[in-house]
Amino acid sequence: MIMIQKTLKNYMHNFIVDVCKEIGPRESGSKEEELAGNRIEEELKKFCNKTHQEEFTSSPTAFLGFIRYGSIMIVCGIFLYWLSVLTDLGWLQVGTNFFNLVLTSLGLTHGSFSGLIFSLIASVLAVFAVSYFILEVMRYRELVDFMFPKKKSKNIIGTINPSGKAKHTIIFAGHHDSAYEFNIFYYLKTVGGLTIFVGYVGVVIFSIVSVLKTIFYFLPFNLTPVFFWFGIFFLFLAPIAAIYIFFHSYKPVPGAFDNLSAVSVVLGIGKYLSENKDNPEIYPKNTRIHLISFSGEEAGLRGSKRYVKNHYEELKKSNTVLINMDGIAAKDCVVIIEKETLIGAKHNPEICNTLLKIAQEQGINARLGALPFGATDAAAFSRKKLPATTIGSHELKGRLPEFYHTRLDTPEVVDKEALGQVLQICLGYIKYIDNIR
Repeated sequence: MIMIQKTLKNYMHNFIVDVCKEIGPRESGSKEEELAGNRIEEELKKFCNKTHQEEFTSSPTAFLGFIRYGSIMIVCGIFLYWLSVLTDLGWLQVGTNFFNLVLTSLGLTHGSFSGLIFSLIASVLAVFAVSYFILEVMRYRELVDFMFPKKKSKNIIGTINPSGKAKHTIIFAGHHDSAYEFNIFYYLKTVGGLTIFVGYVGVVIFSIVSVLKTIFYFLPFNLTPVFFWFGIFFLFLAPIAAIYIFFHSYKPVPGAFDNLSAVSVVLGIGKYLSENKDNPEIYPKNTRIHLISFSGEEAGLRGSKRYVKNHYEELKKSNTVLINMDGIAAKDCVVIIEKETLIGAKHNPEICNTLLKIAQEQGINARLGALPFGATDAAAFSRKKLPATTIGSHELKGRLPEFYHTRLDTPEVVDKEALGQVLQICLGYIKYIDNIR
């Protein structure tokens, strides 16, 4: 069993405290993110054979920044939907009937021409908003990035070479940027998660119904009463869509749990190996270690995506394994992520099962699990068929911890013992891989 000394646990936790105190919250693409990256490289230089920073450009505010505009589109779409229904029912007279007479006489449509225009605009707004929510927020595609300003960020990389010839390569990673505060979580507490779910489902239903309503203008069916009752439902959806306008602030949170906790373990790996460099039972003989702190994770995995793009052939050729870490808080609550549902990433089962076995051999309470929402940097690797997974240390089921993406994400929520347990698992994995001939 690998024993983690108290001094090493203190080192990892003190790093979290120091960064939160001296640098503070670290918005993606900000000066604070850069300062944190420099601080991490200073630590890596103490342990690694070489370190460097890789700069990239992205539009970090695009990932969540369009939510409020998408929400406004939905609210406007619901208003236009109702104008369409009211004109179809004859309760509202808008504009000229000339086009309506022409189209009706040709048998191309029925109902109000004004209603058709309102319905068409509503469906276009809804489809665009839903496309953004699905592709950018859920699937992490860079759909609307061209609409937002470009910023520079840097991934921080340290390399530890083995004592002998390198036959294997492992990346241990976390991310050092911190999230914007989610108002919907901080102020609505547990209701926030339900609000998000109802909002997502409701908006998808609205987009489908608004498109169908437009199509039915050109079909020989009069379903205005049906669309009227859907409109009643959408009246209840409108306030929820309006809440999304204030989904998040532009104030980043301290980010101790998410994700300085993981970065501290990355540094803990380096420190442990450095202190045991002359111990052949501990220091890797055939395994090269890359210690990476990605930036831009909270902006839609921008840093890890750029890293994979720039190093894909090298990663594939060397069969590099990524052990990512994200969100370490509670001891005896280790979760090894098998898949990330929304983004559509399935992680390498062999790595997941091996990590689970190592944790159990160390006497650590661990289990396999799925990430029900969001994504981690491991997804950028797994979606490109590169072997990877993520280790976390908090409960994924049930309600979210109150500090998730809120101002309460401070060093006090991170248990030193949890850091030590995840470090044990990572060190055990190094030993496992290094013994493969």
